[in-house]
Amino acid sequence: MKQAVLTLMSLLIAGSVAAAQKPQPAAASQKTPAPAKEQPTPKANRSPSEKPEPQPQPLNVKIEFTITDQAGATEPARKVVSMIVGDRQNNSIRTTGSVRVTDQAAPGAARTFHYREVRINVDAHPVLLKDGKISLNFGLEYLPPGPGRGEGSSPHPGLSSLNERMGLVLESGKAIIMSQAADPASDRRITVELTATILR
Repeated sequence: MKQAVLTLMSLLIAGSVAAAQKPQPAAASQKTPAPAKEQPTPKANRSPSEKPEPQPQPLNVKIEFTITDQAGATEPARKVVSMIVGDRQNNSIRTTGSVRVTDQAAPGAARTFHYREVRINVDAHPVLLKDGKISLNFGLEYLPPGPGRGEGSSPHPGLSSLNERMGLVLESGKAIIMSQAADPASDRRITVELTATILR
């Protein structure tokens, strides 16, 4: 009887051990989500392609401004400004000064005077064209003294200044009158003549 009990206990212990060592069913593996397909990147809005600017030609251009300032029948005053600029290059000239102006004095009073600024400023940018002509963008500023009316008098106000910004197509070596400015308060007039010449 005792032996049978021991045998039964041994069988129970062996069954428990076997059950403990029995491999457990593997947990269902979670499916890894497939990577999302990359959406095609929309094409960037591109500005229209611009043609590259041609290279400058190895040539210079001589530019000459002739300013004629005249009031009435008096002898006209002429100022000439010239420069040499490379093709597709920028050039500037700045000229300033002061002139002594005698003020109008009362009879018997001592004369007084003051100084007035005068200047001529020029900017130019030439481009040589295929047909041998010149495309010229330029600026001109002219501030002259007013023409006098005799010894001891104050200058006539006249045209106080001339300021121009232009773009022209010119033939090499051919002078043109590019502007004629009149003073609405007097008979004073300023004429500007321009010549551009390709130097070879």
